[in-house]
Amino acid sequence: MAVHKAIRSNPLAQPQRQQMKHTGHPDQQIPDQQIKDPQATDPQLKSHLLETLRHLNRGFGVALAAFDRLQWQDRLHKPGIFPQECLHDYRNRTEELRSLANRDLLQLFAGREDQEAARFVRLRGRKGAQR
Repeated sequence: MAVHKAIRSNPLAQPQRQQMKHTGHPDQQIPDQQIKDPQATDPQLKSHLLETLRHLNRGFGVALAAFDRLQWQDRLHKPGIFPQECLHDYRNRTEELRSLANRDLLQLFAGREDQEAARFVRLRGRKGAQR
């Protein structure tokens, strides 16, 4: 009885599955090959970054509101559980952290915007010189 061996094609001729990476947005994934320039793959990147910064600030706002509620609820009990200076200190530290995070992250974002603007000025200059 003869046995027929299967002839396999060259593996390089077979289509390869692309590896995917998350963009940070839950519904989006992009191929590894396109990771080099995130702006080219996700035209909404800036709006996603600013939306995430908004969520960060909302989280700080939730924490600050919680400190206010603790202070208000603590006033209803005599003697109070939390010293007033303690809650004020935590609230001020939270505000400080929010301010520092906003300042530093927005400075980094502004630096990136400066680079993008310079790049597009160069691209526009090249295009004008070609005409």
